[in-house]
Amino acid sequence: MLLSVVIILSCFLGVIIFIITEKLNRAIASLLGAIITYFVLIFLEGLDFSVIVDLIFSSKDDDFVNLHSIILIIGMMMIVQISHEAGTFQFIAGKLIKFSKGKPIRLMIIFCCVTVLISAILNNILTVIIIIPLTITVSRILNINPSPYILTQAILVNIGGTIFSISSIPNILITTSARIEFIEFFINIGLISLIVFLFTLLLFILIYKKELVIPEEGQKALKEFDVWNVVQNKRLLYQSLVSLIVLLVLLTIVPSSLLSPDIIALTIAIILIIVTRIEPKEIISKIDFELIFYLLGIFIIVGGLEETGATKAIGIFILNIGGTNLFFQLLLILWFSAYLSSCIDNIPITKVLIPVADSMTETASLINKKQIFYSLAFGANWGDNLTPLGDNILVVNIAEQNKRPITFKSFFKLGFITTNYQLIIISLYYSLIFYFQIGIIIIGIIALILMIIYFLNRFGPSKIKSQIYVISDKLREIIIR
Repeated sequence: MLLSVVIILSCFLGVIIFIITEKLNRAIASLLGAIITYFVLIFLEGLDFSVIVDLIFSSKDDDFVNLHSIILIIGMMMIVQISHEAGTFQFIAGKLIKFSKGKPIRLMIIFCCVTVLISAILNNILTVIIIIPLTITVSRILNINPSPYILTQAILVNIGGTIFSISSIPNILITTSARIEFIEFFINIGLISLIVFLFTLLLFILIYKKELVIPEEGQKALKEFDVWNVVQNKRLLYQSLVSLIVLLVLLTIVPSSLLSPDIIALTIAIILIIVTRIEPKEIISKIDFELIFYLLGIFIIVGGLEETGATKAIGIFILNIGGTNLFFQLLLILWFSAYLSSCIDNIPITKVLIPVADSMTETASLINKKQIFYSLAFGANWGDNLTPLGDNILVVNIAEQNKRPITFKSFFKLGFITTNYQLIIISLYYSLIFYFQIGIIIIGIIALILMIIYFLNRFGPSKIKSQIYVISDKLREIIIR
């Protein structure tokens, strides 16, 4: 058993190293690890081939959670691809940007809102592919530096990824495993994410306020910009918009016990292909099969860790650190998953930590159990911004290809500060729930620190020092009198 754990854990770490160093395609690396895991389970653990089927699709006892996840991902990929072909998201973004009328702060707010809106429906990579080139195009029209907008968008993509249960693959894996409803996820994760987004937006405006300047010529050029240029087929645009609205409505009102989200998404995808008369081969050819094979490999490797008891041991270890106190457990899983996701792809991290979260909540009530998974969703998604690794490399590459380079240093500086800021807000939220008075005290201290930082930025240290001298002189005069 111990030898099996060591080999499978080495496989998992090897896959991660191959992905980070880009020495091997992620799907091939994942499948290689899966094959080694298979040999370990068959020859060292004495299991038969049926265990691999269970690991890929999950068993009936687990409600076939992996199979549901794969179907949901494929269904969403089809819908998103058709919407992308129609220019739906580019059109929405363009319309909102026109609404800014070239006013810098308003443009920043709209760019940020558009990013969160699109990433709430699309995956991170597609959002970046749509929003970054659009931002660079608008910056050229306005004759401004796009760096502040690109950096903030790269950070906010992962905030948008926690709005809905379909917004990211970690969400899909968590909700299908923990049986969390679409509306339940939105109320407990999505609404809090929107609040954190507002706080993050205020931070961005505070940081970049002096850099956000748009010349008058740029404002005039924006007025002449025709948004309909990004739309090749109006009929297809309207059809894709209707399908997205119907999808969100059905996911909200139909309980998963009656009809699972994956079947809803796949049904709408098939109907959309038939109605739009798009060549099915064209849509199928654009499905990200690399991601599907990557996930299948990860399912087998992580399943192997589960079979050998490795994930349960990790869960017990974390549980011993956090104790039986739910507050400390939530903080532990939040920060632990975030910092792991900062250097490792958040998909395998999520898949590994799901059974860990399960083992941490064996004796907990259903509400408390779901709280652990909510905390995991925050950490696994937002931790991706701590470093310029992972999907954020694509942001840097696209900016460089468009001759608007973003340095790793500038991204790391903003990403590290912002992500920790967001994690602190969630930690404060938990402290207000469990220890209200302590939470209020901490919020007061942070508010004081932010005020000091604001006044330092606003007036400068020398002016503040002179004001302090003036006040002290007046106090001295009063005392002497």
